[in-house]
Amino acid sequence: MKHFLFITVCIITSPFVYAQDLGDPECDSLLLVSSWRSNNVKIFDGCDGKFIKDMAETGVLEGPQAIFQDDNGDIIVVSESNHKLVKFDQPTLSIATTVVAPGLIQNPITVVKKDSSSIYLGSYSSNQIIELDTHTWQSKGTILPANNGQIEGIDIGMAMGPDGYLYVPGFDSNNILKVNPLDGSTNQFVPSGAEGLKRPRTILFSNDKIFATAWGNQALVEYSPEGQILAIPINGFKGITGMVQDGPGHVLVTSDSLNTVRRYQLNDFSFETLITKDSGGLTGATYVYRLSKINQSEDVTGMRQAWVTGLGVVQNKQIIVSDFHVTQGGAFGTNFDPETIESKPWGNLVLEYSDCHSADMSYQSKLTVDGKEFGSGGYPITRIAMNPSARACQQIGFDHIADNIWMNGTFYGGEDFNGEGFTVDLLEDNRAVVTWYTYLPKAE
Repeated sequence: MKHFLFITVCIITSPFVYAQDLGDPECDSLLLVSSWRSNNVKIFDGCDGKFIKDMAETGVLEGPQAIFQDDNGDIIVVSESNHKLVKFDQPTLSIATTVVAPGLIQNPITVVKKDSSSIYLGSYSSNQIIELDTHTWQSKGTILPANNGQIEGIDIGMAMGPDGYLYVPGFDSNNILKVNPLDGSTNQFVPSGAEGLKRPRTILFSNDKIFATAWGNQALVEYSPEGQILAIPINGFKGITGMVQDGPGHVLVTSDSLNTVRRYQLNDFSFETLITKDSGGLTGATYVYRLSKINQSEDVTGMRQAWVTGLGVVQNKQIIVSDFHVTQGGAFGTNFDPETIESKPWGNLVLEYSDCHSADMSYQSKLTVDGKEFGSGGYPITRIAMNPSARACQQIGFDHIADNIWMNGTFYGGEDFNGEGFTVDLLEDNRAVVTWYTYLPKAE
């Protein structure tokens, strides 16, 4: 039988809380922070920074690092120490699925989005970069081969430059490597230890500037397009690690030593501390991601449903409803007041059954809504789902069935009227309650 839209019943027994209900209801975002040492991602309110909860169950993540969203909006966490990529569903942030299992790449740590269906994924231990399809979660090829001798300890904040090159921080080799993802060619943007660079972790292109967090220097360094130091906007920030853009004029910066997250203004590098030291058991804060809440409520227009109900009489194999009614004046939920309900005569309806599962429906109405009339007409209807009385009618035979209970059921008008339907409820003494779930006349 074809799919139908007549009645949809959803029973939800999930213990999970929707993400948009976490934290301050007036705040439009959450902060997800990789807590590398405690093997989890911590969820904080995106406005006041208060700790809300851990995202993963124990044992799901080991050494979480980069975080991104796939094209469905689900959250993907790069789990370095157990060599996985783990997906968390967007609505609850609770249901975890391993999308990349161990064996594809060792110690994945960093991600750059290529497009809506592909990412570049880098390995800390093998110094390999691959392209990964985020629909199939299969490798599409190697961009930088493992053990290439040009970089050691690819770290958390690889970035795509405006020139189309990947800029890759080498934590253990104290350099920043440029990689052309089209042909795999490379050159040194910042050679090993140049101008005292120690332990670079994250590269960021922002407002025509190039920044790198230098963990070993406890500093944020600004570079020229040629790889020369132009300025050191942040100094003395112990454990400086992850850095992401946060709107046009700000960046979020983590410290894996102080276990905090700061929000810096790019014009003068003044800051506020969004997540205070060790909040919520945050240990080894590496990556931070601002997640916009998705409001599960959807504003709709044009809802024009109408229920027409009446008590009919069964005559032979017909149900005749001579007094169909609709109501007006109701309101949903706690605003419902039965005293405001007014019943309005709608017209009449006849169901003439042609077999155990089908009938011809005809109607006539004198009611108008905003000057638009329901009018008159009809069409064949058929049973949506089998029930025991209908099955008995089928077994005995339509011409031989003696009772009327087989008329019970739910019916609709097939593909041409998919979206509305009828319920028939047989009572004693050859009476039946008939309800037509339909719509108001079309507004011009």
